[in-house]
Amino acid sequence: MLLRPLSGILTYIIMHRLTTQLLFASSSSSAASFFAYAFAPTLSISSGRRLSIMSSSTTTSADKSKLQYIDAGANLLDSMYQGVYHGKERHEPDLDIILARAYENGVDRIISMAGTPKECEETLQLIERLDKEHNSGDVKVFGTVGVHPTRCAEVFAESCPSSSGDEDEETTNWTPKTEAEQTLIISQMIKLINQGKTSGNVVAVGEFGLDYARLHFCPKDIQQLGFRKQLEMAIETKLPLYLHNRDSGDDLYDILLEYRDGLVASQGGDEGNIRGIVHSFDESVEVATKLMSLGLHIGINGCSLKTPENLETAAQIPLDKLILETDCPWCDIRPTHAGFEHLQTTFPTKKEKQYNRELAKDFCVKNRTEPCHVAQVAEVIAGVKGLDVADVVAASNRNVHRVFGDLEKIEV
Repeated sequence: MLLRPLSGILTYIIMHRLTTQLLFASSSSSAASFFAYAFAPTLSISSGRRLSIMSSSTTTSADKSKLQYIDAGANLLDSMYQGVYHGKERHEPDLDIILARAYENGVDRIISMAGTPKECEETLQLIERLDKEHNSGDVKVFGTVGVHPTRCAEVFAESCPSSSGDEDEETTNWTPKTEAEQTLIISQMIKLINQGKTSGNVVAVGEFGLDYARLHFCPKDIQQLGFRKQLEMAIETKLPLYLHNRDSGDDLYDILLEYRDGLVASQGGDEGNIRGIVHSFDESVEVATKLMSLGLHIGINGCSLKTPENLETAAQIPLDKLILETDCPWCDIRPTHAGFEHLQTTFPTKKEKQYNRELAKDFCVKNRTEPCHVAQVAEVIAGVKGLDVADVVAASNRNVHRVFGDLEKIEV
């Protein structure tokens, strides 16, 4: 007589536990952000008052709370942190809560990327604002200055609409801007870099590189033009490289090889090694090996851990060349991804339509990654390498400092 009720209870418990393990799903990494919402009044953390924010909901190690993480790749300007999804406003801005949650979960430093000169300026304004409003114990945010490969056309070229032969279809041809115009763009970014270096807020040139998976945004020739111009900028400013690579590893390697001597000399001549990171890496171990031969480090996030082949590549990247990042709000580790089975830490979620600032203290937004999720990336790497999570985190932190320096603010 008791079998049926007990069966129902057990089914409920099992289904409930399975449900709580389902995490965040998101689209692939994109450089575009919506700037209109970047500086909403609610962005700042209330002065002197720490919000009560959830820590991770499940872990298997009592020592995890003691780990200190660096998220070496985030997109804090993204419109999702201002409550806007696909152009629709779903909730109030909550970046302040995102950063508080990061700190509560052991993230004490974040590098936030930018993809256009306008984004670079806004990123530095955001960082300066956070520096003024945060307590000294809060997470420290640093930035990059550069042009994303998919944005190179809008920055380094002029559009020329032309007919494709179909009366109803119009294509866009891109013509490089004049040398004088390109020089002016680079000089403006160098000025921004120099301003940011005085406070320690600018730590790299980027995010820049090549992206052959999205040539509809920018053709190869314009991408390569922008890449070369920014490599020259990196040599002049002596900064490390924050590189983007999508289906373009061989060309990326070949062009970097051309500039290797100049880059190494400008960065201090570290035995022929270029200081830099190849961000959000998802190509083969052969491509990774070529890029590491230049001295570069490999950035790993959820987009690097989707398939069994991805996991095999990640397992073969030496620990002294691996850097943890999130690429948030993108690149979550989904239940359908190969890396998901290695997760030990989960965060409860609400859909963006149900989410608000009150719920934000206890829930993340489903399908939206945050800096706190860097812990999950570390867990997958530890799983595929058969290592302790603490060893992976410590190695990544050492590598971040090796590439980007001490990541400390400079009093001015």
